[in-house]
Amino acid sequence: MELRTLKYFLTVAAELNITHAAHKLNISQPPLSRQLSQLEEELGVQLFVRGKRKIQLTEEGKYLAQQAEHILNLAEHTAKQLNLMKQETVKGTLLLGVTETCSASVLPAILPGFKTLYPQISYDIWCGNSNDVCRRIKEGIADIGIVRAPLEQQKFETVFLKTETWIAIVSKNHPLAKEACVSLERLSREPLFIPSRQPLQREILNWFSSASESYQIFALYNQLAGIIPLIAQNTGVAICPESVKLYTDDRRLAYLKITEPEPTSHLYMICGRNRLLPAGAKAFWNYVKQSFSEADEPL
Repeated sequence: MELRTLKYFLTVAAELNITHAAHKLNISQPPLSRQLSQLEEELGVQLFVRGKRKIQLTEEGKYLAQQAEHILNLAEHTAKQLNLMKQETVKGTLLLGVTETCSASVLPAILPGFKTLYPQISYDIWCGNSNDVCRRIKEGIADIGIVRAPLEQQKFETVFLKTETWIAIVSKNHPLAKEACVSLERLSREPLFIPSRQPLQREILNWFSSASESYQIFALYNQLAGIIPLIAQNTGVAICPESVKLYTDDRRLAYLKITEPEPTSHLYMICGRNRLLPAGAKAFWNYVKQSFSEADEPL
């Protein structure tokens, strides 16, 4: 697949009309139609259902459109970074993948100082759970990730950043709201909201299995923003990293330290193992590594 052909395909996929796409690409319609037919032949799938006035994407076409956008963005980013490397200039766009809680916990301590040192670097910050961030690192569509353990450390270069405690979040109207601490055994009697990410989910279920014979998982969440209004309305109790306090509304919520035992998690910066980083990403990696050099990595 040539990049030019993918650009043609994406234009047709957006316009859903060969004539309109050809006009937008400033080429005639027959060559464009031939390019699309050759692409289908090369891939061995039908990408479009052709109507008299409008065409529709097949499922294969929809998938290719999704992947083609990633491929073209990556190609553009790569070309820019190669040009910057040639100029030996530390600037460009840093592709950064973070979780929402890791972002709140780590980025405010890093970016202001790094921005002062490298003012010509801009940022494309993508937020998802740690599994999503790791996948983007593996696929090369993120330069650096900031994630929460557990993760497959042997697949990445890693820098330990910090240890963070877990807390329980309740509504200000909840009976526990006036408490500073709460045990896992006491929490096991409440409807619980816990992360949906499988490794974390298993870890948290092990906490509660050790603390109580029974517990109620009311809901799983991928992003905290989607459940905070429910917690504020006293629907249940959310189990979250402590950094959630940095970007939630304490006028409606109360935050309780979890004790007996006190669970913790570990935050890491990651990049692809044996992957050469662009100049801006390499500068960021070294800056963060130096900033957290005194952090004691857990055994």
